[in-house]
Amino acid sequence: MKLAEYLKKENIYICDTCKDTDHLYGDFAHFLKKKGVIHDSRKVKRLFIKRESVQSTGIGKGVATPHIFSDEFSEFILAMALVRQGIDFKAPDGRPVNLVFLIMSDDRDIGLHLKTLAHLARLAGSGDIVSGLKNASDESEAYALVLQTEKAILH
Repeated sequence: MKLAEYLKKENIYICDTCKDTDHLYGDFAHFLKKKGVIHDSRKVKRLFIKRESVQSTGIGKGVATPHIFSDEFSEFILAMALVRQGIDFKAPDGRPVNLVFLIMSDDRDIGLHLKTLAHLARLAGSGDIVSGLKNASDESEAYALVLQTEKAILH
Protein backbone atom coordinates (compact mmCIF):
# COMPACT_ATOMS: atom_id res chain seq x y z
CA MET A 1 0.00 0.00 0.00
CA LYS A 2 1.10 3.56 -0.67
CA LEU A 3 -0.55 6.64 0.79
CA ALA A 4 -0.53 8.37 -2.60
CA GLU A 5 -3.07 5.81 -3.82
CA TYR A 6 -5.71 7.04 -1.36
CA LEU A 7 -4.68 10.34 0.26
CA LYS A 8 -5.58 13.41 -1.78
CA LYS A 9 -3.94 16.72 -0.97
CA GLU A 10 -7.32 18.48 -1.18
CA ASN A 11 -8.43 16.29 1.77
CA ILE A 12 -5.73 17.68 4.05
CA TYR A 13 -6.89 20.01 6.80
CA ILE A 14 -4.35 22.23 8.57
CA CYS A 15 -4.88 24.28 11.72
CA ASP A 16 -2.63 25.77 14.37
CA THR A 17 -4.60 24.69 17.43
CA CYS A 18 -7.73 22.82 18.37
CA LYS A 19 -9.43 22.68 21.77
CA ASP A 20 -10.02 18.92 21.84
CA THR A 21 -10.82 15.91 19.67
CA ASP A 22 -14.57 16.70 19.60
CA HIS A 23 -13.83 20.12 18.10
CA LEU A 24 -11.32 18.63 15.67
CA TYR A 25 -13.87 16.11 14.42
CA GLY A 26 -16.49 18.85 14.04
CA ASP A 27 -14.14 21.18 12.17
CA PHE A 28 -12.88 18.35 10.00
CA ALA A 29 -16.36 17.08 9.12
CA HIS A 30 -17.37 20.62 8.17
CA PHE A 31 -14.21 20.89 6.02
CA LEU A 32 -15.05 17.64 4.20
CA LYS A 33 -18.65 18.73 3.67
CA LYS A 34 -17.49 22.02 2.09
CA LYS A 35 -15.24 19.98 -0.22
CA GLY A 36 -18.20 17.80 -1.25
CA VAL A 37 -16.57 14.65 0.14
CA ILE A 38 -19.38 13.96 2.63
CA HIS A 39 -23.02 15.04 2.93
CA ASP A 40 -23.85 14.79 6.63
CA SER A 41 -21.15 16.49 8.71
CA ARG A 42 -23.05 15.98 11.98
CA LYS A 43 -23.27 12.24 11.41
CA VAL A 44 -19.57 11.97 10.55
CA LYS A 45 -18.60 14.03 13.61
CA ARG A 46 -20.79 11.82 15.84
CA LEU A 47 -19.27 8.64 14.42
CA PHE A 48 -15.71 9.85 15.04
CA ILE A 49 -16.56 11.00 18.58
CA LYS A 50 -18.25 7.66 19.29
CA ARG A 51 -15.21 5.78 17.96
CA GLU A 52 -12.85 7.85 20.10
CA SER A 53 -14.98 7.21 23.21
CA VAL A 54 -14.48 3.44 22.81
CA GLN A 55 -10.68 3.70 22.84
CA SER A 56 -8.14 6.35 21.95
CA THR A 57 -7.03 6.26 18.33
CA GLY A 58 -3.72 7.92 19.25
CA ILE A 59 -1.03 5.40 18.33
CA GLY A 60 2.03 7.29 19.55
CA LYS A 61 4.83 9.47 18.18
CA GLY A 62 2.35 12.29 17.54
CA VAL A 63 0.05 10.26 15.26
CA ALA A 64 -3.62 9.21 15.54
CA THR A 65 -5.65 7.02 13.19
CA PRO A 66 -9.38 7.49 13.83
CA HIS A 67 -11.44 5.23 11.62
CA ILE A 68 -15.14 4.78 11.01
CA PHE A 69 -17.56 2.79 8.89
CA SER A 70 -20.78 4.30 7.55
CA ASP A 71 -23.12 4.17 4.60
CA GLU A 72 -22.31 7.91 4.35
CA PHE A 73 -19.26 6.91 2.31
CA SER A 74 -19.65 5.54 -1.20
CA GLU A 75 -15.90 5.02 -1.49
CA PHE A 76 -12.86 4.53 0.71
CA ILE A 77 -11.62 7.89 2.02
CA LEU A 78 -8.27 8.63 3.61
CA ALA A 79 -7.86 12.19 4.80
CA MET A 80 -5.38 13.97 7.02
CA ALA A 81 -5.43 16.71 9.61
CA LEU A 82 -2.35 18.54 10.81
CA VAL A 83 -2.68 20.32 14.16
CA ARG A 84 0.54 22.28 14.53
CA GLN A 85 0.35 22.82 18.30
CA GLY A 86 -0.83 19.26 18.98
CA ILE A 87 -3.93 17.92 20.64
CA ASP A 88 -4.47 15.44 23.48
CA PHE A 89 -5.62 12.11 22.07
CA LYS A 90 -4.66 10.19 25.22
CA ALA A 91 -2.04 8.37 23.16
CA PRO A 92 -0.19 5.50 24.85
CA ASP A 93 3.10 7.44 24.89
CA GLY A 94 1.42 10.54 26.38
CA ARG A 95 2.57 12.77 23.51
CA PRO A 96 0.19 15.26 21.94
CA VAL A 97 -0.96 14.35 18.44
CA ASN A 98 -0.10 16.59 15.50
CA LEU A 99 -0.87 14.26 12.61
CA VAL A 100 -4.30 12.66 12.30
CA PHE A 101 -5.05 10.20 9.50
CA LEU A 102 -8.83 9.82 9.22
CA ILE A 103 -10.05 6.62 7.59
CA MET A 104 -13.65 6.45 6.38
CA SER A 105 -15.42 3.72 4.45
CA ASP A 106 -18.55 1.68 4.24
CA ASP A 107 -18.42 -1.90 5.49
CA ARG A 108 -17.49 -3.26 2.04
CA ASP A 109 -13.92 -1.98 2.49
CA ILE A 110 -13.00 -3.70 5.77
CA GLY A 111 -9.87 -5.30 4.29
CA LEU A 112 -8.55 -2.02 2.90
CA HIS A 113 -9.52 -0.29 6.13
CA LEU A 114 -7.43 -2.76 8.18
CA LYS A 115 -4.54 -2.70 5.71
CA THR A 116 -4.45 1.10 5.93
CA LEU A 117 -4.45 1.03 9.75
CA ALA A 118 -1.55 -1.42 9.73
CA HIS A 119 0.38 0.66 7.17
CA LEU A 120 -0.08 3.86 9.19
CA ALA A 121 0.95 2.12 12.42
CA ARG A 122 4.10 0.88 10.72
CA LEU A 123 4.78 4.34 9.32
CA ALA A 124 4.33 5.99 12.73
CA GLY A 125 6.43 3.36 14.46
CA SER A 126 9.29 3.51 11.97
CA GLY A 127 10.41 7.08 12.54
CA ASP A 128 9.43 10.64 13.27
CA ILE A 129 6.92 11.53 10.57
CA VAL A 130 5.62 14.52 12.52
CA SER A 131 8.67 16.76 13.00
CA GLY A 132 8.95 18.12 9.46
CA LEU A 133 5.22 18.50 9.03
CA LYS A 134 4.63 20.95 11.87
CA ASN A 135 6.01 23.78 9.75
CA ALA A 136 4.39 22.83 6.43
CA SER A 137 3.16 26.03 4.81
CA ASP A 138 0.15 24.49 3.07
CA GLU A 139 -1.60 21.28 2.01
CA SER A 140 0.69 20.70 -0.97
CA GLU A 141 3.82 20.89 1.15
CA ALA A 142 2.29 18.68 3.87
CA TYR A 143 1.27 16.12 1.23
CA ALA A 144 4.74 16.08 -0.33
CA LEU A 145 6.41 15.72 3.09
CA VAL A 146 4.18 12.81 4.10
CA LEU A 147 4.88 10.93 0.86
CA GLN A 148 8.61 11.71 1.07
CA THR A 149 8.76 10.48 4.67
CA GLU A 150 6.77 7.35 3.81
CA LYS A 151 9.22 6.56 0.99
CA ALA A 152 12.28 7.11 3.20
CA ILE A 153 10.95 5.11 6.14
CA LEU A 154 9.29 2.18 4.41
CA HIS A 155 11.55 1.53 1.43
